[in-house]
Amino acid sequence: MQNQDHSTRRQFLGLAGGAAVLGTVPILTLRPAEATSAMLATAIRNVVGDAVVQTGKVKLDIPPLVENGNTVPLTVTVSNPMTSDDYVRSIHVFNEKNPQPNIGNFYLGPRAGRAQVSTRIRLADSQKIVAIAHLADGSFWSVSADVVVTLAACTEEVIEIIEIKTLMSHIMETGYRRTATGELVPRDIITGFTCRYNGAEIFRADLFPAIAANPFITFFTVATESGKFDFEWIGDNGFSESASASIIVE
Repeated sequence: MQNQDHSTRRQFLGLAGGAAVLGTVPILTLRPAEATSAMLATAIRNVVGDAVVQTGKVKLDIPPLVENGNTVPLTVTVSNPMTSDDYVRSIHVFNEKNPQPNIGNFYLGPRAGRAQVSTRIRLADSQKIVAIAHLADGSFWSVSADVVVTLAACTEEVIEIIEIKTLMSHIMETGYRRTATGELVPRDIITGFTCRYNGAEIFRADLFPAIAANPFITFFTVATESGKFDFEWIGDNGFSESASASIIVE
């Protein structure tokens, strides 16, 4: 399926793709938490290697208290320039107690304009969320936050920063839910998302089962010329969807 839209400068792009999902509405029930602090540490080490992770630069906006852990809003912002020599390469988000410690890997670039990403996540229990930013100079910066789950104007700038919002309809079956007879429901998630502007990749994300159903992602880019955005989602069982939107820079 392909969608196409036209937008002008100073107007955000809102795209919604509709995946063909058959069956009833999914039950967003998670298995009891199985991850450990050691698994979280290992997942982080897989990203940073032997590098020292410094505290600062990264801001994590997430509610400290949520009633329903099935869809928790999260925004990560990194206070750092986004120039050709000094920019945020990627943002990585982890959780402490979900069955899998990874939440998402979000890849940026110099043209992002602003190092910020938002999504909605699942939390199986009260736990710690960690966000790590990888900068162009090779350094890593982090922030963490504890979340309690009660139920499992125009400017005159030459460069225009545009916020892009994407929403894809998808069940995001975790692979941890069981049927009434105790059988595991097979995993069926979107595993990757890519955005290209006039053919050049400007944003990419690896997604994991902790991302909530109907994955919602916002990010930013710099509009210096008119062109077309191409969006692609891929996932389990051969899932593949695409959409596009054009923008006119005046």
